[in-house]
Amino acid sequence: MASKTPPPEGPRPPRRTQQERRETTRRKLLDATISTLVELGHARLTTVEVAKRAGLSQGALFTHFDTKEELLAAAVEHLFPRIIQDYLAGVGARPSGRDRVAAAVDMLWAAYQRPELQAAIELYVAARTDPELRAALEAVDGPHRQNLHRVARELFPEVATTHPEFDDVVELALDAVQGAVVGGSARPNDPAHRRMLDTLTRFLRSAFSPARERPRRRSRP
Repeated sequence: MASKTPPPEGPRPPRRTQQERRETTRRKLLDATISTLVELGHARLTTVEVAKRAGLSQGALFTHFDTKEELLAAAVEHLFPRIIQDYLAGVGARPSGRDRVAAAVDMLWAAYQRPELQAAIELYVAARTDPELRAALEAVDGPHRQNLHRVARELFPEVATTHPEFDDVVELALDAVQGAVVGGSARPNDPAHRRMLDTLTRFLRSAFSPARERPRRRSRP
């Protein structure tokens, strides 16, 4: 009986480098950290649970991150670009005839309703009484705020170049929405949140309008 000739093997996939394997492991840990934060919250999050969800040992976790605080800050840093990318896609998907300011405000509110972003905010609240966590998050917060302002300039390029207070107005808008989320003053199904967003939209329209279109202040008698 003639022996069967095995079919020729196809090209083998290239072996991953040590750096690629390291980045894959790190990404697993960061994704597991975010999911643990969302489900359990900061108070109940442990490195044991994070490692378990990532399918790794706790020892492997600490080969990538020296402390739990460093892991948490890295997870937030890993999360923020994803949130920003989704935000830009959401604003861009709105009908072209819709007012850009209103769309930006609505999508900003929607972004802050995401469980993973609320979990990140929880970390910032916890950092008030945790010096190590506060220091770790401060290293992430600066670049993140710069990215937020970059996005605002991309959405409103003409306003950004003509209004000297543009960055201050953007900060006010960010703080207003984040403050409403943290304080619980406006829930997604609460009519108050719609009134708040409409007020913020009117404020931004006024702040971003050309100087000649801004209402003049009445002089006092």
